[in-house]
Amino acid sequence: MPFARVGHGGRLHHAERGERRPGVVPALLVHGAGASSAIWMMTMARLARATHVVAIDLPGHGPSPRPEGNDGLAALTLAAYRDAVGTLAATLGLGPSVLVGHSMGALVAIEAALAWPDKVRGLVLCAGAPRLPVRDELLALIRDDHTRFPAWMAAHALSPQARPAVRRAFAAAGVVTPSDVTLRDFEIVRDADLGARVGGLTCPVLWLDGADDQIVAPTDGRPGDVRRLEGVGHLVPIEAPEAVAAGVADVSARGSSGGDD
Repeated sequence: MPFARVGHGGRLHHAERGERRPGVVPALLVHGAGASSAIWMMTMARLARATHVVAIDLPGHGPSPRPEGNDGLAALTLAAYRDAVGTLAATLGLGPSVLVGHSMGALVAIEAALAWPDKVRGLVLCAGAPRLPVRDELLALIRDDHTRFPAWMAAHALSPQARPAVRRAFAAAGVVTPSDVTLRDFEIVRDADLGARVGGLTCPVLWLDGADDQIVAPTDGRPGDVRRLEGVGHLVPIEAPEAVAAGVADVSARGSSGGDD
């Protein structure tokens, strides 16, 4: 499995598809709370036809180990996730890229674009907003019966129009992230509010909103363009991989006018 060696002996797992092509901007994909790079499999298959694409497993997610030590869980923060994205991009030598974030990953991508505007050519933010709501019932479920988390997500995060096979496959995938890390993720999301800072974004931004999203409601005042996806819920990378790939192509074309750094 591909791991990138990072500072102090740490490792970041990632999935990688497609070839590096001169003049073609790569894409770096960031998953959401309690998820892993696997959520991007269908999107990656489409993006790899045109560009080099990498999907990170944030620390403590998928095969990526969490920070060591007694305070390893506390070390998982929005800033730490942002830095993991930046470290992976630098280690792999990606150069200026389009960042694609889903839900919590959208917050991470925004933070990265604000921190390193010269390295982010554009943002594609799936089911995202500067502030994301977190239900108390979901936090309680993760604390008390984490094994039911995939079924809850299948019931609440997929569009009612999602094919039964998609719903069954998502629920059958089971738990992919430890309960304490998943809970930490949703606490991070609950406490984050980037509303006062998103106006500082200087790159092209595209928001992909599921019309049937029961978790994140559309919000006004988001910079950039908004694309409403009919028949799609909160799990945009699973339900609409073609729309994500098309969004990356659009943003990449707009952002590439800045030249190669």
